[in-house]
Amino acid sequence: MQKENEQCSRHFNIFVNAKRHSWEDKTINYLQVVGLAFLPPYGPNEIFTVQYSRGPKENREGTLVERKEVEIKSGMVFDVTRTDKS
Repeated sequence: MQKENEQCSRHFNIFVNAKRHSWEDKTINYLQVVGLAFLPPYGPNEIFTVQYSRGPKENREGTLVERKEVEIKSGMVFDVTRTDKS
């Protein structure tokens, strides 16, 4: 039981647009990463691109899209770009 509690209290240090964030879950989704990069509200024409690198071996690098999540590890890097499609 203690091992389970230790796993729940684990913190991952991730980097979003070069800023360090502490994250408790072992996964993170698209909207969570965007929210760490840019505070809402968002305009109706804004689009976000999320690239990641230095991830665990299952997902070392790639693009994170809406309604998807990735497993994380400490030191993982996310680069979020905001574009206005007007």
